Amino acid sequence: MSRTCTLHILHTNDIHSHFEHMAQICSCLKEKRAQWEQQGGHVLTVDIGDHADRSRMKTEATWGHANVEVLNHSGYQYVTIGNNEGLTFPKEQLDGLYQHAAFTVVVSNLIDGTSEQLPAWASPYVIHEWDGFRVALLGVTAAFGTFYRLLGWEVMDPLPLIKRQVRELRPQVDAIIVLSHLGYGADKQMAAELEGIDVILGGHTHHLLEHGEQVGSVLIAQAGKFGDYVGHVQLLLDQEEHRVLTKEASVLNVGDAAADPAMEQLIEREKQAAEQVLSQPIATLSREMTVDWMRETPFASLMAASLRRWTGAEIGMANSGLLLTPLKQGEVTRKDLLQCVPHPVKPCAITLTGEQLLAILQRAVQTATICTPLKGFGFRGKMLGWMAVDGMTVYYTDGAERTITHVEVAGQPLAPLQQYRVGTVDMFMFNHLFPEFHRGKEQQFFLPEVLREVMAEMIADEDLITASLTPRWIRS
Repeated sequence: MSRTCTLHILHTNDIHSHFEHMAQICSCLKEKRAQWEQQGGHVLTVDIGDHADRSRMKTEATWGHANVEVLNHSGYQYVTIGNNEGLTFPKEQLDGLYQHAAFTVVVSNLIDGTSEQLPAWASPYVIHEWDGFRVALLGVTAAFGTFYRLLGWEVMDPLPLIKRQVRELRPQVDAIIVLSHLGYGADKQMAAELEGIDVILGGHTHHLLEHGEQVGSVLIAQAGKFGDYVGHVQLLLDQEEHRVLTKEASVLNVGDAAADPAMEQLIEREKQAAEQVLSQPIATLSREMTVDWMRETPFASLMAASLRRWTGAEIGMANSGLLLTPLKQGEVTRKDLLQCVPHPVKPCAITLTGEQLLAILQRAVQTATICTPLKGFGFRGKMLGWMAVDGMTVYYTDGAERTITHVEVAGQPLAPLQQYRVGTVDMFMFNHLFPEFHRGKEQQFFLPEVLREVMAEMIADEDLITASLTPRWIRS
């Protein structure tokens, strides 16, 4: 008679440094492992990326090493990386992130741009073995090629890699599981196009698939975001036939688990250490910088001016919704700036015609646009906010629908066919609020700095602060 075994896979994704749930997740993982192993099953614990998020203090202060400590203490065995680890950490920091990891990082489509080899901290796949059973785990992350290249990495199209690995590994194992930080749509495509995969554990798009989703013979599972749930995939493996007999998915609400005391203590220690690191002063402000998303402010103008100077552009543009908290007069710390500008958005420059600029301004000044809720693309705020500008003056009429009447750049009328270099933030290149940004030319991204690091260089510049007091938007 053929031997069978029940494999339990506990998976998380897109925690984004929400450590407030990790003590309960830790308990959940440990309790379920003890329960199911006592029943004769086998347990794997995996994370599917974006565990680290630099918008959170403990991650920012430690360059993600607090996340590794949390993963270690929770008993994770395998993880892959997400775009938040891969793209918001400078290469040197990412290379050092996992040096004390007690787990294996599985990712096959990210290679060093210089050596053209996988980084030393990554494995392209692993074969997990126990009691005669063998399961292959493959890992891939979202392929943002342009950005990875600027950071010194090369990222490859994941599907051909997975296809080749599945072809090579399938005869050797009882099941193939993909740790995929590609997103729900890409996971469905992978399931439909590639034969030989049993389970895709997903992340990136924050989908909550409470009972998984079957695409052909492949089970896709994803557990939402921020650690509200732990995913549970249960497989019945047949050792003699080297296949999965049954598969099912569910999610566990971590609110039902008690908090692990040791994890609570670890997180508290990391919090105190982060507070100390981020209390470092970075500037002294001569005046308070207030926040208002519904109208022009000197603070938002200063942000636009910072982007203009950083990118060497003629014009700076940035939405005031990027500013979440005011900065008081006097000493400004790293913590102050992190709370104010937590987003991992990065500076970029693009060439637009005067006609394209006018279309952006005309849309941006409308109340409906200003109040647009915005999620994703690195944005950690609530709404778009007023479009701050620098290097130009915009005249408009107020009313139910505002109208741009005249625009000047460096004191000269905006010319419809003339090309202008604009410094802004990269999120406008990914969302569709302003299609003109997508039709612009000569996109240039400035990495590895994120917006707050740009502003840290500029906020104490008295010339910029004084200039920011002059309105750029003039109601006529």
